[in-house]
Amino acid sequence: MKTLFFGLLSIDNDFEMNLSESNIRLIIPKGEFKDNILITGFHGIGMTGYIAISHLLNSLEAERIGYIQSDLLPPFVSVSGDRLLTPFEIYKWDRFVFIRSEFPPHRNEENAFATTIVNWTIEEEFKEAILIGGLDETFRNGPEELRIVPTKTYLKQNREIKDILLEKGLYVTGPLAIMLASFEVQEFPAIAILPYAVRTRADPRAAAVAIKRICDAYRLGIDISDLVRDAETIERELEERRMRTTQSYDGMYV
Repeated sequence: MKTLFFGLLSIDNDFEMNLSESNIRLIIPKGEFKDNILITGFHGIGMTGYIAISHLLNSLEAERIGYIQSDLLPPFVSVSGDRLLTPFEIYKWDRFVFIRSEFPPHRNEENAFATTIVNWTIEEEFKEAILIGGLDETFRNGPEELRIVPTKTYLKQNREIKDILLEKGLYVTGPLAIMLASFEVQEFPAIAILPYAVRTRADPRAAAVAIKRICDAYRLGIDISDLVRDAETIERELEERRMRTTQSYDGMYV
């Protein structure tokens, strides 16, 4: 296991990097990531990215290979099956590497968190990055289920892409926006997949649209029927967990 302290230059196992001035630490095993595909998403509109990543990890039974730590780590842990679940974890399945954010990164570390992941992705020579977010469904004006925001390099390498670009005047925000901008500047192939989603609640149906788009692109056989069928149950469970998390700040839970 090696620890990457980007900007702090504290390195384990003779591995050395200094990519950005930040306090974000990637704790990952030595491995070969060349030509792998990074997939991640956050708690944006409809919690689309978070739900999609969680479903992908469970469906593929991906292996946890590392963690992300910081000075402003969310003060929560949980249990999944027989193991501890930490706020930010790195998983791998075949040539796909997933970053799961159980909680959003702290506002004061949002930029450093996103750029550290970008720099690590490029340094490790990943093939491309897929970012999953949500797009407010009130902006929908046609039959399409999603919009995309690709970097220039991604478009050059995928000229056959048929998805419709994000409309002029609309913006991507948060960690996804920072990552897209960094990937664009460094001429790395990356794309944001943005299904239309309900802004006011968790939207598993939007996550299902994103997963289907990924499955079609990479020929993955992932069942999304339960996301659609059990959407109301998933929405209710996520809302209950959000409320418990909020209440815990007041000392109501251990």
